[in-house]
Amino acid sequence: MLTSATGAGHDTHASAARDWCARMGAGAVDVGIEHLLEESHALCRTGVALYNTIQRRAPWAHHLYYNLLELPGGGTLGMGRAHAERVLREAAPDAVLSVHDCLNRGMFALVRRVLGPQVRCATFCAEFSGGYGFSRNWVEPTADWFFARTQEAARAAAALGLPEDRALATGHWAPPEFYGPRMNEAERRTFRGQELGLEGERFTLLLSTGGAGAQNHAAILRALRPLARRIQVVALCGRDAAGREWLERGAAREAGFPVRVSGFRTDMARLMDACDAVVARAGATTAGEALLRGCPVIFNALGGIMPQEMPTWRWFRARGLGALAFTAGGLARAAARWVEDPSAHSWQIEGLARHRDASTPAEPLRRLLDGDEKS
Repeated sequence: MLTSATGAGHDTHASAARDWCARMGAGAVDVGIEHLLEESHALCRTGVALYNTIQRRAPWAHHLYYNLLELPGGGTLGMGRAHAERVLREAAPDAVLSVHDCLNRGMFALVRRVLGPQVRCATFCAEFSGGYGFSRNWVEPTADWFFARTQEAARAAAALGLPEDRALATGHWAPPEFYGPRMNEAERRTFRGQELGLEGERFTLLLSTGGAGAQNHAAILRALRPLARRIQVVALCGRDAAGREWLERGAAREAGFPVRVSGFRTDMARLMDACDAVVARAGATTAGEALLRGCPVIFNALGGIMPQEMPTWRWFRARGLGALAFTAGGLARAAARWVEDPSAHSWQIEGLARHRDASTPAEPLRRLLDGDEKS
């Protein structure tokens, strides 16, 4: 499995695929995950670090970064080729799955040159739709399979030269727990009280954080003060211990409504069930997880919307789902609409259910592992 820690989404999909392989193979499938970009060359590591710094501090600047990688020769593994060859020879895999846009073009040719034509190669593309933000680097025409999140993404890949019979819409590739039954109302109230220390009946807003540690929770908490009597918040800080402590000692204490500040959690499916809406960047991973759990989304575009987020927002906007906010005040107004109009909030939940694709990664992974013929 080829990935890179540009944000958290690619690693999430790689880990989810590993978990599904374990479920399918009962120990018969040996899965390795390689962060091939950052482990291959110092300049590649610098590029990954720059990506994550931009995401934290100046999301708008990703338009420059993205368009640089879209130039001919950009967005592919070049200087790290020797490391990639060494990894391939040592692992000698039967199949290679890439979950990152910069590890497709040229990579599969390298795999077959080093290991032979019998090695099966596939891509899982997490994008929701095509257009600006859908990188051409996702598409390697010689791939045996292109597993797309949606039909729109599969069509976008075909438009970039992928043979149509190799593209399949296969759903969201989330961890297994996202496909289980949702909490009922009594379970939601219990979870809020016992697990989160919050009130059972209040509208509960989940503030997510990016894999690169990007968050602007303090500004959002201040903007939510007009809703103080009707709202409560779960603010996630990931592994940013300093940020968590700063938030707990400052904005959370001064918010005027219940706030639970939390670090990294492994129960995101249950947390989304317990909350009435989630605030997150428009990355495809959290959006897909929210779609599976029926949790309405307010997309956080403070600092600008990044190119890689635009395919997600286009897909949601076309279906009347979610909201997009460029300021903390705009985000608070979007939340207020759902707090003050339960029918609008219910319409969002119903819309998510209508457009939910509950397909698991099991079938596409079985095709890749078993070497099924393309159909």
